Amino acid sequence: MKGFPQLTREDIQQLDTLLKDFITRSGALAALMVESAGYLIHRVGEMPADPAEFASLAANAFNAAQEMSRRLKENYFTQLRVTGTTYQTLIRQVDESCLLVVVFRADMDGRKIEDEVLPPVIGLYELLKIARHRAPAATMDLADEDAESFTKFFRRTPPAP
Repeated sequence: MKGFPQLTREDIQQLDTLLKDFITRSGALAALMVESAGYLIHRVGEMPADPAEFASLAANAFNAAQEMSRRLKENYFTQLRVTGTTYQTLIRQVDESCLLVVVFRADMDGRKIEDEVLPPVIGLYELLKIARHRAPAATMDLADEDAESFTKFFRRTPPAP
């Protein structure tokens, strides 16, 4: 499962609907779909920080924690939660190529967010599985791409007024 699958406009619309529903239902501030190396693919909600930088930092934190777990012979590491005094962050693995990063207020119940995040994680997993099946040879390793070109490729088009 090397590389990130090619997503269609319809995939992005479905992804947007899935994440907006999650934000509405959970009360989270933002949800970011992040390629496992840290590249921001899509975001929904209001981020209290730069989304692209945050995506990169979240992926690095998750990958470091996952490696620490492996060294302790724990091979089933799927999420990381960071708790602060103002915000909390939940980083959930979707598959080998994708993470879902959720930012929410510190006064919210983190266990509730962990429960609420399961349907969008499953939805993202299924969406990526369909995209891989649709075009198995059309995957990208974003680390091998020019950062400026993939940023433009995944940049959201603002809605028409």
